[in-house]
Amino acid sequence: MTKIRLQYALKISVTALLLFLIFYSIHPQEVLEAVTAISPGHLLLALFAQLACLTVAAYRWQLIVNRLGFKAPFAFYLGSYFKGAFFNQGLPTSIGGDGVRVYDCAKMIGSAEDAFFGVFIDRVIGLAGLLLLNIAALLLNRTLLPTHIYYPLLLILIALATGLLLLFFLRKFSFFTVGRYLGFLGRLSERYFQVYSSLPALTSQLGLSILIHLLSMSTFFLLGQGVGLNFPAQVYLVMVPPVILLTLLPISLAGWGVREGAMVAFFLLIGAEKSRVLTFSLLYGFVSVIASLPGFIIFLRRKKTP
Repeated sequence: MTKIRLQYALKISVTALLLFLIFYSIHPQEVLEAVTAISPGHLLLALFAQLACLTVAAYRWQLIVNRLGFKAPFAFYLGSYFKGAFFNQGLPTSIGGDGVRVYDCAKMIGSAEDAFFGVFIDRVIGLAGLLLLNIAALLLNRTLLPTHIYYPLLLILIALATGLLLLFFLRKFSFFTVGRYLGFLGRLSERYFQVYSSLPALTSQLGLSILIHLLSMSTFFLLGQGVGLNFPAQVYLVMVPPVILLTLLPISLAGWGVREGAMVAFFLLIGAEKSRVLTFSLLYGFVSVIASLPGFIIFLRRKKTP
């Protein structure tokens, strides 16, 4: 327990340090002006897009668990997904709330391993959608980023996408059927194949993943436009996905600090004003917190239920 507390304290410290360093290089008055300039309409539309994003993601998760052979009402998945989204806001990385979903699902289906597989596969197909969207945006906007950043980034994204594809074939190798860890990977690959053994299942869920990320990109786009980052949508499709990938690193709470630093670094490459980029990133974090509040309400209600 002491070790966990120390790790948590370290991540809080890293988050605070990153935010301090970012704010130190920006005049607070500029951030305040950017915040007050955004219209309530932009904020409401951004919040709506984020809520829609979470709702569609919950539906995708339901489809995955159904393919694994377990049935539950959509209300269960929606409530658990929002709970996970809320706990993501206070846990290391932007996927900490997945543990909440695994716990809920394990109670529902009676198998902790299958519950983990369902959530993990949901993350994999979500990541696949993000990678494909970002790769397509990069290929369509080859001159947006400097060459020394464009090609390494493209290669990294392709390598990650290839890694996700290889997971589909691990079950074919006999050494992934024995042992504690290799056997676990083999069983994961079997479940992965079970979910995506049919082309309609694969294409529909990949399509849902792309839709989910487009909704998320809409949130970023609306907030960016609201603070004066008047770039076309394809710019956000190039710049934002790598930042989302970086927030998966377990070095800060909910990606705070990492997201802001990476967002500033990427948008400065195309001449954006630093204070506006920082404001836009912070606003996205606050919108995400507000959008996840239904999960907190659900958590409190279920906690009171005997």
